[in-house]
Formats: sequence, C-alpha cells, structure tokens
Amino acid sequence: MRHRTARRHEGDSEKRSRSSTNGEAGIARTADWAGAASRLGLNLAITALLFLGPAMLVLLTDWGQRETVKAEPVRQPLAVAGRANMGPSPTLNPTDRAIFLRLSKSRLPRYLDHFQREGRRHGIDWKLLAAQAYQESHWNPRAISPTGVRGIMMLTKITSSSVGVRNRLDPVQSIQGGARHLARLLRQMPEEIGEPDRTWIALAAYNVGPGHVTDAMILARRFGKDPTRWANLKEVFPLLARKKYYRTLPHRYARGWEPVSYVGRIRAYWNFLQERYPAPANSSTAQL
Repeated sequence: MRHRTARRHEGDSEKRSRSSTNGEAGIARTADWAGAASRLGLNLAITALLFLGPAMLVLLTDWGQRETVKAEPVRQPLAVAGRANMGPSPTLNPTDRAIFLRLSKSRLPRYLDHFQREGRRHGIDWKLLAAQAYQESHWNPRAISPTGVRGIMMLTKITSSSVGVRNRLDPVQSIQGGARHLARLLRQMPEEIGEPDRTWIALAAYNVGPGHVTDAMILARRFGKDPTRWANLKEVFPLLARKKYYRTLPHRYARGWEPVSYVGRIRAYWNFLQERYPAPANSSTAQL
C-alpha cells in the first residue's frame, strides 16, 4: 500500500513537472513568435523604404501626424500680420525638411513666377500658395490621386469647372484655379472670423470641403467653444469620423483628422519658405 501511494505521489510530481515544462515551453514559443513578428514587421518596413524611398516617410507622416499648436487671435489682414502674432507653428522632422529642401531647389523654381503672379492677383502670400501646392502634390503637375483629384493644386472636376480650369494637368491653369478657389473660400468665411484663423479655416475647407467645416463649427458650439477660432475647430474636427457625432450633422462622415494635419503641414512648409525667401524690409507681406 505504501509503495502504491509513493508511486502515485511520484506520478503526480512527474505530471506537475511536465505541466511546468510545457508552460515554460509555451511561453518561450510565444516569445519566439512575438520576436519573429517584430522582426518581420521591421524587415517589411525596411523593404518598403528601400523600394519607395523617402516619399513613404512623407506619406506615413501625413497619415499619422496631428497638429497641436494653438493659434493666437489676430484681427488684421494676414498679408500684414507679423510672425509674432501667429503663435507657435508646426515644425518639420529632419526627413521631411530634407525632402522639402531638395524639391524647393529642383521643382519650385519652375513655378515661382506663377505663384507670385497669382498671389499678387488675389492678395495672398505667394509662399502660402506654394506651400499648399507642395502639400497637395509635391509640386508635381501630373499628380493624380485615387479619388480623381489631379494637378499641382489637386483640383476636383467640379472645382476646376467652377474656377475656369479646362486642363487640370496644366500647371499654370492649376495654380490659377487653386489660387482662385482659395481666395473664394477666404471671401466666403463669416465676417466675424479674423486672421490668422480665417486663413487656417479656409485651408481646411479647401481640403475637406466647406460643408464639413460648417459641421465642425456646429460641434464647436455644442461644446461651448468659439467656432471662429481654428484652435477650437481642430479639436473637434476628428469627431467628424465618429458615428456618435457625424450622424447628427448635415454633411455626415468625414476623415476629420485630415484637415488638421493638412493645415499644420502647410504652416510648416510656409514657414520654411519664409526662411528661404525672406520678404524685403519694406514689403507689406510679412512672415508667418
């Protein structure tokens, strides 16, 4: 009897030992799988960068970046508003800055005269138009998106028709049409919206459409925020992608994080161009 009991104890001990060993092996296998998955992800990322180059970094940054700066209230035209009045601005990471610098030397000079002429025509700083064009297409006049917008200013068919553009892939026509469209959006802003908020909100409307800007203003009011301030609108814009909110709004769903990133990156590119092309001391167009 004692021998059978001893054997049972030995059997139980052996089972516990095997169970412990199996558990440790399972943990080890899980760790191996996690490590393999991590290495695979890293290898895929490296492969993507090797094949697609720095442009992949720009696309990823465009998708994930969120602007978090705060605009300051300024009640004067943007053309004469000084940089000190604009508050802190977004900055470019080293990779974005290097790509922007390279293309500002190789591509921008081809279109410089057109940006300057349209800027004078519509009372908009030409460097803002150039920064916007870079955000839209990287100054590529033949750029085409999966949604059908195309050209250096990425105009839709409807917008191009409304501003008199017949060939969206013609860079001169595209710059003219983009500047005309932005100037129209600036005029359509409610009178109580001052600068620089007026410009930031008009840029957001260029990106996501005036209807969704109106929806964001409605949400801002619901939260007790001033809808004429870009600092408030950029907080509520991402809510346009949440069903809880967009189902109560006239224009429904929108990728609300995109106009926030869009405006922030244009501001960063604009600031960079201000450094590269400083305005003359006696110029009425001050820096951002």
